[in-house]
Amino acid sequence: MSAPSPVEKTIVIVGLGKIGSLYAACYGQAGHRIRTVDIGDGADWERVAQVPDPASVDAWVVATPTATHLAVVDEILRRQPDARVLLEKPACYPEDLDGLGRTVRRHPRARIIVNDVYSHSEAVQRFAASVRELGASDPIRKITVEFTKNREFDVANGRFVDTQYGEAGYEGFHMLSILRAILPAEQYRSYLRTVPSSVTAEMRVRTAAPDLPDVELYTSSTGAIAFPELAGFAFPDKVLKDFIVPSSIPYGSEFRYRFADVELLSGKHVTLVFEPFFGADPGHKNIHAVHVRDAVPEGHFLIAVNHFKEALLTQLDLLRHLDEGTTVVRPAEHRFLAALGSAMFTGTFPQTTENEKYARIGSEA
Repeated sequence: MSAPSPVEKTIVIVGLGKIGSLYAACYGQAGHRIRTVDIGDGADWERVAQVPDPASVDAWVVATPTATHLAVVDEILRRQPDARVLLEKPACYPEDLDGLGRTVRRHPRARIIVNDVYSHSEAVQRFAASVRELGASDPIRKITVEFTKNREFDVANGRFVDTQYGEAGYEGFHMLSILRAILPAEQYRSYLRTVPSSVTAEMRVRTAAPDLPDVELYTSSTGAIAFPELAGFAFPDKVLKDFIVPSSIPYGSEFRYRFADVELLSGKHVTLVFEPFFGADPGHKNIHAVHVRDAVPEGHFLIAVNHFKEALLTQLDLLRHLDEGTTVVRPAEHRFLAALGSAMFTGTFPQTTENEKYARIGSEA
């Protein structure tokens, strides 16, 4: 999928940290007019209230700390009730979801999207298409998704510290995006309503239910690899030796072990591997692969794309075409991940109607 050709827009980015700066670079390189709001040096204004002529703003990006998202969105919509807003994930903390819903209802002309990179990734879409094609005659037995990186250096420098979603807040939204691409909509809703069979602190989440394939999600921010056998085959020998065979990514390494694997009833596997050319190609971050294994003939697809930039440009175009009052916030995913975070801290997955219901904000679950 190629990103749409841009027509110059005025984009105001609120928050100029690491993520906000990436938004600014991406949209600036695409030819858009960028204006910024941040209390630090270098921004055009310190507050949203200082932005002149908000009606001329084509889109807003909210990339401030999660705890401030609701207040920033409130301020934007007070100044421009029909604003188009791209909100960095998570949309907000769990206790603010109801408040976000009230804000949306007070501004029925607004359009709000929570950044969802993997939903708009060409690699994920190619993977999902392969799964659907084979799964039509060969049912899915198990889905395994692993996103592992050693983030201890980042945490030591104040990044990736989430006191509410915990470990689930680092990669959980990405893993759910992939799962959502694979499962039919009703099965995915059922998954979010199903209490996992087990949740461990590393974060390993196992789910088994009569109406679902087995699902295992795993992420580690300490670099502990859980499933070396499922995607290790796709990496260069040196990466196998240094990281995957020992099942450990050391402190400070930039290597990321990220994959999604679908095992079909016949024993075939469809495996999406992100960045398999780490250490062998300077452009490895923008090359991904889909493998169909134990099939005749075996399939192998390379997808060369920067899916972060692809997703940002696609979502900007999507905002332009959304009907007024449309939001894509996915509160059920936020509640599910918050419950996982709680389970990792307490050992118990909350079994309340708040986590079981597939709640709606605006027009999007």
